[in-house]
Amino acid sequence: MPSTLSRIRESALPRLVDQAAGTPLLALWGAGRRRRPLPDAPRHFGLLVFETIGDTLLAGTLVASLRAAVPGAEIVVFASRGNRGVLELMEGITTVVEVPITRPLRALAAVRSVPVDVMIDIGQWPRWYALLAAASRSRHTIGFATRGQSRHYAFDSVVAHDAGVHELENFQRLLAPLPGVVPLPAERALRPVGEVPARLDLHAPWLVVHPWASGFRHPSREWPLARWSELVERAGHWGLQVLVSGSPADRAQAAALVAACPAGARVRSIAGEVSLAELAAVLRGAAAVVSVNTGVMHLASLLDAPLVALHGPTRRRRWGPVGRRSIALAPASGGEFLNLGFEYPAGPVTCMEQIAVEDVLVALRELLQPLQERAPT
Repeated sequence: MPSTLSRIRESALPRLVDQAAGTPLLALWGAGRRRRPLPDAPRHFGLLVFETIGDTLLAGTLVASLRAAVPGAEIVVFASRGNRGVLELMEGITTVVEVPITRPLRALAAVRSVPVDVMIDIGQWPRWYALLAAASRSRHTIGFATRGQSRHYAFDSVVAHDAGVHELENFQRLLAPLPGVVPLPAERALRPVGEVPARLDLHAPWLVVHPWASGFRHPSREWPLARWSELVERAGHWGLQVLVSGSPADRAQAAALVAACPAGARVRSIAGEVSLAELAAVLRGAAAVVSVNTGVMHLASLLDAPLVALHGPTRRRRWGPVGRRSIALAPASGGEFLNLGFEYPAGPVTCMEQIAVEDVLVALRELLQPLQERAPT
């Protein structure tokens, strides 16, 4: 399911409303209050995590770090309906509170339903999230000051958001105001991955491909269908079974991709057939994964699956995979311009078409080499 933030990004109107109403409200809030000191020995932490699935996974660094630094800490995650499901993959969360962020009064009530010592807002630009943090029943708030977004008025401790570093590093910087909390890798927050469901009847080795993006102008972040079809055919020559992943909403286009592949190709769709926990098991057991920049890409990266990540408008430096066995590809020109996710130029964006199938195959060969070396002769 697309996150609420993805739906907000699909139109300029909500962003304009957020800016027009949120900016003066935050300025008034900042002018009318004094910043509060950090409580002594805080143990109850709240995280406002209304972001996309990829951001939510990267924000797992906060959960892992707080849990390690504060024995017995209680961590409450305030999430939206769109990203709540992915929290089931994380360990160390005490309570999850679903916040209907498009309904202001109900959202405010949900955020105020659980008091915490420290509230951390991971949002980079929405002023509405900052206002919810400010109005929460917390003794101290931490959040980003993002250039041009006027969010800093809401928080007791302000952390500069840096457009020049990976977002994982930005999230880790949100811990800086908390003495003794050392940032840990985001994968430390993931629960142990279970076994691949027997009903899928998978026989190694398999390749997982995830062609689908979501949110604002998502087609500009997708690779042409014909390229995926060719990749599936070529991978089949290497003895790989190919699995097309996706959400229930992707079933139809996943079926279309399977139908577009050559007759006899070892390819099937698992879109909508597995839960997120089951998908994690499939990704971990894969010989390799090829994905556009999306939540599944970040999940595969955090699981340290061999991964080829296809980037077009999205900057690798800001949003690329962090796994040790990841290779990120991008067009030679005209791409990698997105920072917060909505900075598109006027007109069509076709930079993904610059990534050739051969480029992906070269990266796959590199990732599959250890598997090939272990294969019997």
